[in-house]
Amino acid sequence: MKSWGKSLLLFAGCVLAVCLAYWQGGFAAWYLGICLLLIWLQAGLFYVFALKGLSVNRQLSGEVFLSGEEVTIRLGVDHLTRIPLPWIVIRENWVHEGSGVKLSYSKLLFPWFRSTLLLHYKITGLMRGVYRFTGFEAVTGDLFGFAIRKVHRDDLERCIVYPRPDALDRSGMTFQAEDGDVPTVRGPKSEMPLVSGVREYVSGDPYHRIHWKSTARLSRLMTKDPEQAASAKRMLLLDATPAASPAGAAQPLLEKGVALAAGFFEVAAGRRESCGFASSSNSRRIAPTIRPDLPLAYEVLASVGGKPALSFPDLVRKEAAALPPDTSMLCITSTLDLALVRAIADSGTRRRSVHVIYVHARPSLSVAEREGASQLQAAGCSFTEVPHPLSQWPKQGGVADATA
Repeated sequence: MKSWGKSLLLFAGCVLAVCLAYWQGGFAAWYLGICLLLIWLQAGLFYVFALKGLSVNRQLSGEVFLSGEEVTIRLGVDHLTRIPLPWIVIRENWVHEGSGVKLSYSKLLFPWFRSTLLLHYKITGLMRGVYRFTGFEAVTGDLFGFAIRKVHRDDLERCIVYPRPDALDRSGMTFQAEDGDVPTVRGPKSEMPLVSGVREYVSGDPYHRIHWKSTARLSRLMTKDPEQAASAKRMLLLDATPAASPAGAAQPLLEKGVALAAGFFEVAAGRRESCGFASSSNSRRIAPTIRPDLPLAYEVLASVGGKPALSFPDLVRKEAAALPPDTSMLCITSTLDLALVRAIADSGTRRRSVHVIYVHARPSLSVAEREGASQLQAAGCSFTEVPHPLSQWPKQGGVADATA
């Protein structure tokens, strides 16, 4: 029953008790009527004056975080209530915009005459994306439960969570293209797939710079060109609609792909090399003609997700048609099918370097997946598989009280 309904019943009881005392008389009847009347008066005063002038001050331990970290929130609540508050429940609500997961923190306090309340709580296991504050609520009541007072506050509060950069480790297996020059992608994060600049040998070039693979393939001396290699450009293409097999693997596989993309951006920024980005979702595109800007890259990666704007094979064709021939492509996907093989074959792998990183949730590649890897290799594309088993899947954190 609503508080006003309880107060109405209490008032009706007061009237009946006073009428009974007036008609029948007696100490007990008058005592009951006066007690009920006093309870009704204090309920009315409580409902009118409780939580007057309430103000909320919220401070986050930061504005930008990495996935897996935690944010500590300092919450200060002040009010101008002149009557004691026997109890109060404070509740804060947050939502993760990407997944729609709702997080709620609530605390029961007994402030009585305290007009300032200070609370600390934290959100653990942050996931990539944006956490948005959705509302503050304070609920209090009198000792007898006849008056309940609620106050709501809405603030524009949010924090952004960047992906934690990941790197290809030695658990990944790499297949080289039959005639490709892309180096094997294995080992620590500093080993990023690069396209070496080569040119025809000129008299006077040092012999240690001769590129023997290109020399053998072209039947003429080719040498490494440091200037051309330094100006090489790369384009990261991310499949934002990962496979959903096994059940529940779609989001973890997407998070793994985003983390790998963040790792490649980190390496490119460390080497001051040009690196672009595009995904099949509606996230912002980064052109490969600018130097890597890590905050910009992380912000774009944090927004990856949602309904895709186009399929990943179509994205590969679109970017291959727009990019200059000297720009290598790095494709991160968890769907290995004939459509992707055809798109990569159509993208001109004979003229540019293309590398595919296949993220999957199985212990090893199936026969069909190995056949797809072989087809990519035959098309002149190098291939790396990255297993991402269930034990490594990230989990959405929760809310914990941090008040000392």
